[in-house]
Amino acid sequence: MNLLAVGAITLIVTLGSGCGAETQTVTRSFAARNGVESGPDSSLWGDGSAGPSGMHVGCIRGRRFAVLITVHNRSSRTITLLGGAAPQPFPDVIERVAVQVRLAPPPPKGDLMVTGLRSWNSRNSSPVAIPPERDGWVQSNFLMRNCAQLRGREPVTVNRSTTLNYSVSSTSGTQVFSVAAARIVLTRGPLHPRLPINHVG
Repeated sequence: MNLLAVGAITLIVTLGSGCGAETQTVTRSFAARNGVESGPDSSLWGDGSAGPSGMHVGCIRGRRFAVLITVHNRSSRTITLLGGAAPQPFPDVIERVAVQVRLAPPPPKGDLMVTGLRSWNSRNSSPVAIPPERDGWVQSNFLMRNCAQLRGREPVTVNRSTTLNYSVSSTSGTQVFSVAAARIVLTRGPLHPRLPINHVG
């Protein structure tokens, strides 16, 4: 599992109500926390370096890969995360099959570290309420398929953004996060990896 620092974040929120929709930039709603988690990973699967600009991941047919970001509710209201979605530029190669949202526990005291990444799952999660000044975990689960399409091509970058759907009181909305460290820079991995894919531990 990789733990990465988060770089620049871009966010736009669309607020909807019965009277129509309004788009505005929000600075007091959700914000991304430092740190990105991902996995499972191995250099035997063609994975390379990971850093503030993204993670280099090897594409192997049938491989499952998850990326988790943490968002902080810095508003004064409880906001319910409904789920998420994102553009799928190369669905035949790698597809985001599910987005799972969870309430993160309060930050631990001392040097303890709590990881939010959970086992890969092909189903979206149920909505979750995020109280004021609490964090939410957003995990995107990817499935790799036709990796041969990457042959002879430059690496492709996916997971450039995640759109979170939420509700607060009687208002629904979406917020787009672009976290540079969560980007997947995908290249073709080994055809017959020495370590079975999706192996954990």
